Amino acid sequence: MANSIYQSLDYKKALVAAGEKIVEIEPGVFGLEIQKPSPLSKTKKILEFRGDYTLPQLQKIKELSKKYFYVKVMPCVLTKDLSAFDQAKFGKTSNYTILIDLTKEKEELWKNLEKKSARWGVKFAEKNKLSFEPITSTKDLKVFYKLYKETAKKGGFKPEPEAFVATLANTNSSELFLIKKGKEILAGGLLLVDKSNNYSILDLTASSEKGLKLQAMPFLYWNLLLYSKANSLNFFDLGGYDKEAKKGDKTYNINKFKERFGGEIVEQPVYSPNKKYTLLRYFFKLFKNIKGFFKRK
Repeated sequence: MANSIYQSLDYKKALVAAGEKIVEIEPGVFGLEIQKPSPLSKTKKILEFRGDYTLPQLQKIKELSKKYFYVKVMPCVLTKDLSAFDQAKFGKTSNYTILIDLTKEKEELWKNLEKKSARWGVKFAEKNKLSFEPITSTKDLKVFYKLYKETAKKGGFKPEPEAFVATLANTNSSELFLIKKGKEILAGGLLLVDKSNNYSILDLTASSEKGLKLQAMPFLYWNLLLYSKANSLNFFDLGGYDKEAKKGDKTYNINKFKERFGGEIVEQPVYSPNKKYTLLRYFFKLFKNIKGFFKRK
């Protein structure tokens, strides 16, 4: 069994279907090669790994990193023993996410939802007879993907290829769920299930304007939480949290929405075998802070 959803055969198939380049360091252990545009020079090649790795595997990654502009490795957010990265002399930076503890009783989870927003939203959606259901047809997938592309455009982020979403729509370790009113698709989300680490991850979501008005998103999050709990998973990962977001940033409002579900903000470590990635993160943060300072002026 793979040590992470991101090292699973299902996830690998989705990457290949999307035309991504896979780089294996040994059978069943792979990274993703990405072409990053650079404003000052030609496109740079980077390599990204996700999952947990042994010291010999990290040493292989370190040797391979000499061929790339930089390499980054993101272990499972639940992994406690990260000593292999120190032994391999990898540098560390941090991303963040929100984890909801599903070992709590349903009543406590409900109480942890913010009363005037999340709880109200779920009740409002139920009152308007919205439904939560797994995707069952190619037609619905097409409708959802169009909605997802529109959501990505409004949010200013690059959508995953349609083949990636389609491949993960119904597997042993992933499922695409829809929120409907009657037969109309209002919203949806792709849930990844990491059986090795016993938690789920919300990979991507989308909603129409009508869906937002009818509170489809709180309804989606609550039902994904319940689905994960019903499948005896211990945690539900809300799929990222921008700890450096400030008012006016697009991710600021996303943060506020996720905070309403009563989870805990936790560190997602990011390691790299050389200093390039760490320095790039530092300068990006510095630029963002300077830009924010002049914007406030």
